[in-house]
Amino acid sequence: MAKDDPIDLRQDRRQWLKTSASVLGASLLPLPAVTAETAANPNGASRAGDEPAEPKAAAHFFTPGQHALVDELTETIIPTDAHSGGAKAAKVADYIEQFLRESYDDAEKALWREGLRLVDVMSRHYNGKSFVDASPEDRVAVLAVLSEHSQMTDLLEVRFFIELKRLTVRGYYTSKIGIHDELEYKGNRILQEFVGCDDPTPSS
Repeated sequence: MAKDDPIDLRQDRRQWLKTSASVLGASLLPLPAVTAETAANPNGASRAGDEPAEPKAAAHFFTPGQHALVDELTETIIPTDAHSGGAKAAKVADYIEQFLRESYDDAEKALWREGLRLVDVMSRHYNGKSFVDASPEDRVAVLAVLSEHSQMTDLLEVRFFIELKRLTVRGYYTSKIGIHDELEYKGNRILQEFVGCDDPTPSS
């Protein structure tokens, strides 16, 4: 991606949407969960053969490919540094998966499924590679495009990016790494004396 050329997301997306269906197809769409019972009994009948089996909740919301993509997206937003681990170490992708798996909001789920697909198409358009295969710098550049066009909330990929940031921050700062390593929270402690604040008293 050229770093100095201005990006017109609305104009560019017309081009990459033309190829999205043929390039990715269903490669990033979630596959139905297949349990051992379903595989052994595809018609849904019980082992006794007299009653249909109860439908079971999917074990995962993301496909393995989607989960890897969410891992890299969240790590790009909150990367590992010298102070603390990043979103990947904090298992933010697992947090988001659980959130979506337990959600009753079908619109939210659809936003994530299509949003992941569109971000990957964007990466292929701008970088010639999937988001997972792109360099860290190129990943940042893709998300920067969405950030710079954050006012275009009529675009699904922009709404997805806003939600991605929200859940990434929420997942990270409710994790052990986010709370204890990044924020250095020490927990509730009894103080022998009131320490106070080092900030000088503002002048009146």
